[in-house]
Amino acid sequence: MPPVGKLKEKRAGLLAGAFFTSAAQASKILVGFCILKLIALYLGADGLGKLGHFMSLVSIAVLLAGGGLGHGVIKYVAEFKDSKFKLHRLFSTSVFYALGASILVLVALFSFAEKISVLVFGEPRFYWVILCLAIAQVAFAFNILFSGFFNGLGKLNVNALVQVVSNILALPLIWFLISSYQMPGAAIAMLAIFVMPIIVSLFFVKGMPLLRMIKWRKFDAGIGKGFARFGLMLLVSAVMFPVVEIVIRESLITQVGYSEAGIWQGSIKLSSAYIGFFSVFLASYYMPLISATREKRAITLQVIKFMLLVMGGFLIGGSVLYFGRHFFIPLLLSSEFNELENYIIFQLVGDFFKVSAYVIGFVAVAKAATKLYILSEVVQALLFVGLTFSLGKSLGGIYGVMYSYMIAYIIFFVVCVIGFACWARR
Repeated sequence: MPPVGKLKEKRAGLLAGAFFTSAAQASKILVGFCILKLIALYLGADGLGKLGHFMSLVSIAVLLAGGGLGHGVIKYVAEFKDSKFKLHRLFSTSVFYALGASILVLVALFSFAEKISVLVFGEPRFYWVILCLAIAQVAFAFNILFSGFFNGLGKLNVNALVQVVSNILALPLIWFLISSYQMPGAAIAMLAIFVMPIIVSLFFVKGMPLLRMIKWRKFDAGIGKGFARFGLMLLVSAVMFPVVEIVIRESLITQVGYSEAGIWQGSIKLSSAYIGFFSVFLASYYMPLISATREKRAITLQVIKFMLLVMGGFLIGGSVLYFGRHFFIPLLLSSEFNELENYIIFQLVGDFFKVSAYVIGFVAVAKAATKLYILSEVVQALLFVGLTFSLGKSLGGIYGVMYSYMIAYIIFFVVCVIGFACWARR
């Protein structure tokens, strides 16, 4: 094929990948906003504040599901997609690794359900919600596994269809649970969002000879160790920021009460919705591209290109949200959250630098640079907590927390750029 033809094909692939990823994430954002709106409507800012710890726990469970093999599956499938033999070994290894990790988490959650309920909800009577989470995280693991195979094989259209259909099916169930059962219903609704895709995925994988592919003798210890490295990276990522959120939320509750903490939680959920779009795009399209690239110059050019793309996309979306905040915040949350209009600029600026730093961070993920990735997660957490309990305490309340968040990620972005520049020149 002539170079022009290859270039056109590459551009078409980029556009198709962006379209399908956008469609999947748009449906996810829509469902996220719906559940946020329903919680705000039925439970108010106070209820959202009380559910904050459980939201953090679910975030940890989703990231760590299956031993945190999500990014590893995408990376290895992209590298092995031309070898059926390697793909079979990869699939068997993935299944056994995910199953083993899920069983360990299941046993741990079942064993400490009441204690976790006290930590999360402040009382032991919601232990059964923790048991539901223990069972649901097994489904989370295989959802991540199937999604990783679809993305790694370039079947972004299949993955998008699974996400869109599952999110549409989840909407009426979410509304019923929250409207009928209030607090516990909202907790189960959060699990339903992540369980539904595995049910839909079964329709796409039922024609594949998956059971014949799963054989213990095909377990590859080398791939298993690779998954463990990715799992360690995700473990730090999954635990670090949710724990930071819990610590800061507890401080806010002590200082200004559940309602103010709920307003901050609303800001976090809005943030995670639109940041999720960039994270999924970078993980499903950008990371496999970097993983397959060996030359530093080529990696540097890709980083610059995608950073400009991410910055441009965020500036457009963030500007719309900021200038329309008087309309969007009551629409997406409720009138109880109007105070957030005064502080949303700090969240948006912080998120702009956060997603820009992600472009560099995914290079570490793609190259399985475990120590570097863990160091970056620790630096983020220490910056945010340190600034919140020093600068933020002097400013007070939500204003202090969100201002500290913005400053923390400006500093973190500068550190990432300097670090990447040093690596690229070596």
